[in-house]
Amino acid sequence: MWSAESREDISVMEELMEEEILNYEDEKVLTEIPKNKKGVALCSGGKDSGLALSIACESAEIVALINCCEQKHPMFHQHDTDLMELQSQSLKIPIVYSNGHWKESTEIEGLLKKYKSQGVEFVVFGDICSIKNANRKIKLCKDVGLIPCMPLWNKTYDWLFEEMKKRNLKCLLSSVRPQIKDFVGKILDDEIYEKFKKMEINSFGEMGEFHSTLLDLDIFEFPIKYEIKSVYKCEDKFGEKWEINAKYSK
Repeated sequence: MWSAESREDISVMEELMEEEILNYEDEKVLTEIPKNKKGVALCSGGKDSGLALSIACESAEIVALINCCEQKHPMFHQHDTDLMELQSQSLKIPIVYSNGHWKESTEIEGLLKKYKSQGVEFVVFGDICSIKNANRKIKLCKDVGLIPCMPLWNKTYDWLFEEMKKRNLKCLLSSVRPQIKDFVGKILDDEIYEKFKKMEINSFGEMGEFHSTLLDLDIFEFPIKYEIKSVYKCEDKFGEKWEINAKYSK
């Protein structure tokens, strides 16, 4: 966890716990992917959205990826479009970009309405435990008449990590908070996952402890190669963080 003295840490916790009731009739239905239907997936370029996408592709057709270009919040991490284009190519799924945060932009609503008119019935999200964010996405989908699907919702971190391995998901720790700065630029593997648990760090980074970059997945045509050019320290309103400057390629 982040420092108990940090007011910013407390504000993140308060935001996550602000809404304690999920605004959805059946939580089990929320985690199910409509079989043999068309959907789109909200993709950040990290492990959570990648894992959700892999699960969705088992039983449905994903016709597009949607990436929100400006996610100025410590719980999110924006990847550059070069990386997102490589992921799209490897997945053989087209990608579109929405300017602004998904919860603030009307552009995302327009995109979803367009896909609905083309036969899309659901939207895949990589949410795991933030009720506040889940409720916003549920409302967004209801407003445009689409089904929200969150296959990772309420799963244990151990279950999620086993699914990552099962689906050949490989991810890079591309942004980390000070407590785990020695792990920036490392691959999230069994050893690091267990170390995070022992350190009482959220092992999936759900409190913003780290962000990841998706490099490989069972549904990729090719893995994404990377070369770390530098590691640098920067800050946001939640304090210091260490990030990598990397070049990605086929």
